[in-house]
Amino acid sequence: MTGTPSYADVIQLAIDNEQKAADLYAGLAQSAESPAARTHFEQLANMERGHKMKLETMDVQFFADRDAKPPQDLKISDYLVDVELTPNASYQDTLLYAAKCEKAAAELYTDLSKVYESNPEVSHMFQVLAQEEAHHKFTIEREYDDKVYREL
Repeated sequence: MTGTPSYADVIQLAIDNEQKAADLYAGLAQSAESPAARTHFEQLANMERGHKMKLETMDVQFFADRDAKPPQDLKISDYLVDVELTPNASYQDTLLYAAKCEKAAAELYTDLSKVYESNPEVSHMFQVLAQEEAHHKFTIEREYDDKVYREL
């Protein structure tokens, strides 16, 4: 693609990212070590599917009714080395990988909210998505803190 992406291109990128995240969490749920982790990843997969559906239908009202307050940021994954997600990945690695994916998604949506500042509804939609992805990062990092750091 050359030049500035169209609005439709940006929305499709967001839809594709939400699907990738949903697939990632569904896979992590299947391989989770504990029922609590399985439930946690299933919930994240369902949230990502919900984001995708809202983007596909462009339900701006859904986003308009949401507050764009940032959650607490534990910053655990911000300072850890990137990991590759492999079939043999440890639970620690899957959590770290997922947190880094959520951080990247939040940053993408934050950037898109700035690109579309001239359209307040669309900008707000991306701000809400950014904060929801940041919240996902927080919940994953909290799981990392509870499970990985306690074992050290």
